Amino acid sequence: MSSHPCKNNEQAKRKKSPACDYCKARRVICHAQPNGPCPRCKEKGVPCTTTAPAPRRRRRTRAEMQEERAMKKVKGILSPDESEAQILQVNDIRTTTRELYNSVQFSPAYSHCVTTPLGSPNPVSPSFNLPPNLIAELFQTFRILPQSLHPVISLDEVESSLRLASWNLASLPSQLRLLAHIIITLASFFSTNAVIIGPGGYGPEIACIALSQGPLKEAAVPDLREYGVRRKPVCYQLWAEALWLAHQEGITAHVSRENAVSCWLLDFLECRFSGQGVSTYAHAYNGHLRCLAETNIGALPGCSADCPETAVLYRAYMMHDAVYAVTNRRSIPFSHSDELLIVGQCTTSLEQLLQTFVSGASNKEIFLSMNAFTSNTIRVARESSERLTGVYARRQPLDETFVGGHFISLDLLHSILLAERGRALRAAQSSTESHFLRSCVYALYITWGCLVLNFHELLLDRLKDSSLVDSVATTDCDAQERLGTYFTRVRHLALGAAVEISEALTDVPCISRITHLHCGEIEKWAKFLLEESKTMAKGVGPNRLLRALECYRNALKIVGFSWVDHSGLVESIDRHIASEMPDDASNVDCMTENDYTWNLFPSMQFVEI
Repeated sequence: MSSHPCKNNEQAKRKKSPACDYCKARRVICHAQPNGPCPRCKEKGVPCTTTAPAPRRRRRTRAEMQEERAMKKVKGILSPDESEAQILQVNDIRTTTRELYNSVQFSPAYSHCVTTPLGSPNPVSPSFNLPPNLIAELFQTFRILPQSLHPVISLDEVESSLRLASWNLASLPSQLRLLAHIIITLASFFSTNAVIIGPGGYGPEIACIALSQGPLKEAAVPDLREYGVRRKPVCYQLWAEALWLAHQEGITAHVSRENAVSCWLLDFLECRFSGQGVSTYAHAYNGHLRCLAETNIGALPGCSADCPETAVLYRAYMMHDAVYAVTNRRSIPFSHSDELLIVGQCTTSLEQLLQTFVSGASNKEIFLSMNAFTSNTIRVARESSERLTGVYARRQPLDETFVGGHFISLDLLHSILLAERGRALRAAQSSTESHFLRSCVYALYITWGCLVLNFHELLLDRLKDSSLVDSVATTDCDAQERLGTYFTRVRHLALGAAVEISEALTDVPCISRITHLHCGEIEKWAKFLLEESKTMAKGVGPNRLLRALECYRNALKIVGFSWVDHSGLVESIDRHIASEMPDDASNVDCMTENDYTWNLFPSMQFVEI
């Protein structure tokens, strides 16, 4: 009993009153008195006041520290050049996330997108105020998307203007404000920020897949489609505001470099959701480039007169736009004269290009030779549109002379791709070059595959139409038989392309190249291969088909990280694989890669690879 008073006395002695403001400012010992001024203040004749100390900061739990470390690690991967001052801190996210996310749940843009899953939202005036730190983070996220590599985009200039404006979009000039708004809109489809994907944050599977050097080579690819659903309200709100700003600015009519970039990015978003292939923004973008190139030689940085490396990038994006238009049965939005004006003339043929690839050139020479590959691909796409797959050409009799030459062009492009993929795999030991080469190989493979699949769809439609017209079909049995032969050959060609594209897709080094590059074509190839595998396609072993289907299924799971998946292909492929998976896992294909390629492409026998 006697021990308790002693303990209380000791605690009272240890609990010393805080120093007064006068002693604290002079850093001297203060003998604070409970009922009066301290001796020093009394001696000096100054008022003795004591300010209450600030409350101590609560210690973070281990779980909170682990969460913050994981978030910084992922953001370091997604935006490696970003300084810590530009990253939205965890505490700021927690205080603003729920209010910002809830503010768009019932906006006009989101209510419109709920009723029409495909297509652009209705334009709405800007009302979604993003914090400056979040704008800075989204801008850095955009730098890792493939769209950021377009040479007409000057990201450093835009970022410099944003810094001077303290990351306040409203303080920028109108055209620059619109461009910055569209940039953060596109980046929001890839962001992991809780303001974008909702207050629930993200799980550890995001960190795993973001750190991977081969996302589709992982033993277990996570299903990320829930994040595409969660980010949809905020992304659609930002997109609707960008459309409103674009209409107010009149970017399709007023020629400038900033408006050209804005049109190109808006065309990507609109085509991604509508599936139309070409929008009015695409024609405006190419019109802006044409006017800038005609009126001012220096208006377009890095054209053919400046440096060949940048000219390759210009032509690569033109190749993408051309092939994407052709595969959606639309006219190519730029002419051959526009191509010559912007990137100059290329006289290297496919045969000469193939010799470059097999002669052991350096990686830089191979990259520069891509100028010839993209130029010839644009030529093949233009000829295909005008004489084979375009709307006018489809209404005319089949040009069988052109069909034979088209097969040869596709085979030559394929031979070049085989050599390029082998070089990319050999360069895997050099991480600095492997990342870029593997991304290029995938982009070129799927571009070539789009031409093949478009060719296949054309002949399939003509075969169906000819079978419906009995009186006409019986008068020309030879033409009917030749059409069947052409279709059989292009069907085998498309099957081989589907498998090889899946293999190139497996080598893609980061998820941004899967979510924001040809993601619509992945869905087309998955659907095509699923239908063909159900009919027991000949020429490709069942195990190779199943592996390719698994690759496309996993890729669609990653694509769903950015975009809402309405196809239902993931579940369809899972059901098919479950029904077709052989009991004996040792039953592998006996056909080698060389035999497979030789059998599918007989016209390559004159080509020495």
